[in-house]
Amino acid sequence: MNALGTILGIYLIDRCGRRLLLLMSLIGIFLSLAILSGSFYLTSVDVPTVDIQQTLKAGYACPALLDFSRPLWNCNGCLTAGCGFCAASGNKMLPGSCFLANTTSEQYCSQHSGSWYSEVCPSNYGWLAVLGLVLYIAFFAPGMGPVPWTINSEIYPSKYRSMCGGIAATVCWISNLIVSESFLTLIDVLGTSKTFIVFSAISVAAFLFVLAFVPETKGLSFEEVDKLWQGRSYSGGIDEEGSFKKPLLDDDHHKT
Repeated sequence: MNALGTILGIYLIDRCGRRLLLLMSLIGIFLSLAILSGSFYLTSVDVPTVDIQQTLKAGYACPALLDFSRPLWNCNGCLTAGCGFCAASGNKMLPGSCFLANTTSEQYCSQHSGSWYSEVCPSNYGWLAVLGLVLYIAFFAPGMGPVPWTINSEIYPSKYRSMCGGIAATVCWISNLIVSESFLTLIDVLGTSKTFIVFSAISVAAFLFVLAFVPETKGLSFEEVDKLWQGRSYSGGIDEEGSFKKPLLDDDHHKT
């Protein structure tokens, strides 16, 4: 899907323009990240509760059940305590049992037609996370995937193109490293839902940056792109069409 989206981006980049493709991509990225955030929030609150009597009756109860100071009365609390959750047979969202996380407990759960969960809890909203992920790839691949690299290769003055291109690529990969290394830490500190809220806020900042500062370079030669930057002071950045606004000091002013 990512490859198909990239091919679509190559087709659209000279038809829709770089700037429009970036803006539409960032809108879709924001929406998909918001869906992911909402899905993880819903899966954290819409979980089955623990049936205390049924759990104690089985004889494999999680020891943390006896610690009444811990919020253990649902599946999330059970897994957080390092135990396993045995969902009720027939309907996984009905109250289930919180057992010790071992092979014996898992076998007991299977023998009584239950479903064993030791990593994540059952939820009715798992499909929403899949939808958010698919939408993210669908919007990222044709826009924010290939377009920044295209702009990076053509927007700099020819004198500094190789140096600036190398710097931009280095910053990109360093940023990727920072995101990869900090992702799990953010999840531990903020939770999964709030982590994706942070990413969606970054996508809003990126949208505003493109809207304000990135010019449209569709159909321009390298020489024409050079002229966009040479010797001008600009009154307000980029207009609605992605072109630079009229300079404060144009040639006529210099002549007078």
